[in-house]
Amino acid sequence: MDFEFTYDEYRQPVARFSLGHEALGRWFSQELCSSRRRIEDLLDIIQQFEINRCGNHQILGSEFQLVVNHDEIEVIALALDFDPDGELPEDTSLYNEESYAECGLQDFKQALLSWQAFVGL
Repeated sequence: MDFEFTYDEYRQPVARFSLGHEALGRWFSQELCSSRRRIEDLLDIIQQFEINRCGNHQILGSEFQLVVNHDEIEVIALALDFDPDGELPEDTSLYNEESYAECGLQDFKQALLSWQAFVGL
């Protein structure tokens, strides 16, 4: 999983993640932003999973939900509320690459630590 951090024209931090992980970039940019408290809280949660390796934890944001468990995380857009078994019109497909992603807990932790350093916290 590759990622890149930059700033937009308003000097807000922006995260871009590789193909298949785009939702992580949106989550970092829109939900996590440069909040010291959120980053530290999330690092504490990850540490608890590394020690206990049980259960799961959900963080509900304004546009995304983050689900953490003992070996992976999932980022799920709240707008991603469709019935996967439902009928779609012919020749219609759903693009949800920017709405859902998952990755290993350790990969996520490394990205989070890099983000923390990037935003200067």
